[in-house]
Amino acid sequence: MTMTNERSATSGAGDNRTPRRRDLDVLLLDGQYRQALTCMRALARSGLRVGAAACVSEASAAPSLRSRMCTMRASLPDLGSDPDVYVDALLDLLDTIAVAVVLPAHDGSIEALRLRRPEVESRCALPLASNEALDIAVSKERTLAVAATQGIATPESLAVTSEGDLRSALAAVGIPAVLKPVQSWVTSRQGEGTRLTSVLVRDAEEAARTFGWIQAVGGSVLVQPWLPGIREACTLFYAEGRVWARFGQVSHREWPALGGVSVLCESIELDPRIAAWSERLVEAIGLEGCAMVEFRRDVAGRPVLMEVNPRLGATTALALRSGVDFPHLLYSWAVGEPLTSVTAYRVGRRLRWLTGEAWYLRSVFGQQGSPEIPTRRRAVATVMSDFVARPSHVDVWSLRDPWPGFVETKAAAKEFAMPRIERWIGR
Repeated sequence: MTMTNERSATSGAGDNRTPRRRDLDVLLLDGQYRQALTCMRALARSGLRVGAAACVSEASAAPSLRSRMCTMRASLPDLGSDPDVYVDALLDLLDTIAVAVVLPAHDGSIEALRLRRPEVESRCALPLASNEALDIAVSKERTLAVAATQGIATPESLAVTSEGDLRSALAAVGIPAVLKPVQSWVTSRQGEGTRLTSVLVRDAEEAARTFGWIQAVGGSVLVQPWLPGIREACTLFYAEGRVWARFGQVSHREWPALGGVSVLCESIELDPRIAAWSERLVEAIGLEGCAMVEFRRDVAGRPVLMEVNPRLGATTALALRSGVDFPHLLYSWAVGEPLTSVTAYRVGRRLRWLTGEAWYLRSVFGQQGSPEIPTRRRAVATVMSDFVARPSHVDVWSLRDPWPGFVETKAAAKEFAMPRIERWIGR
């Protein structure tokens, strides 16, 4: 673990709702992700002292660690190699500096911290739902089961544990189909962590290959029919038995194309069914804190539940620019400050992720023939016309805080160049 301080420690109110000296108001984990940078900027603008940490293999390319608003930078052992070593290093860091709130932004860090929650919460506040609620939320199978009891539309979902089950499931739902991991973050028998995403498969051979890989890294699989409609999400902040804020968005482009992060998204007025179902679901689970409930439209245009993510989403900047400050709600809840309801937000705001646009186009060029993928010409024309037709806020980049944008762009350019260099060397 390495750490650098940009400002001297000062005194203030304490962590875990108990007065004590503070070096930092908030330590953001997963500094390589966009939502961490959004949180840093939002919380720092409100006068809080904010630091960031990232895994050592990603620290040099973590935008949050290069922000001028970052008052302390730290690198931690790689989460995927050994979650316990990661938590041990974090605990050592928390013994060195006084932190009021630790805020994770990634499925893997949340899973690692909640398994050793008492140790973390003896040092700081952790704004997460209870472990009982998280047990349900991180399992798509259990989430869908709860949703069904609440009258929420869910897709047909068939659990498969063998190739025979897989063949039967594909026969039942048809091709193309979606192979969805039961949990997004899994740990193998060797203790290595892997983040899994849904995969759209176009034939039995591709399905068998994907199923085998997910099993090999320790995951379980649900088979679902492919839904061709748009992806909408409702982000909620739920605490103390009520919803304090809600926000709706639609995804225009994603990377990866199925179940990935939004590359271009827009704030929308919430569909009443989606809003009611989302609230009903988080209340039934008891999922306090911030949660994003995701839906896709079926062929009839009906919203169908996909999953719930018990954390801030990658597009948190869109909610913030639309008038919903989820980062500050989380902080206030963690330290016991009074919560304020957010009753309205601006619709029609757009958020564009430039690096994601590049990855999206690259995936389109390499995956022609998939029902989720447009033609190359259409994809390029759509991306270019969106720049002209509809202005968007560009995520990560900021004139007042430019270095995170440069860092992310440099890292993306390096990743884009590597396959070309490897092909050239291999000649």
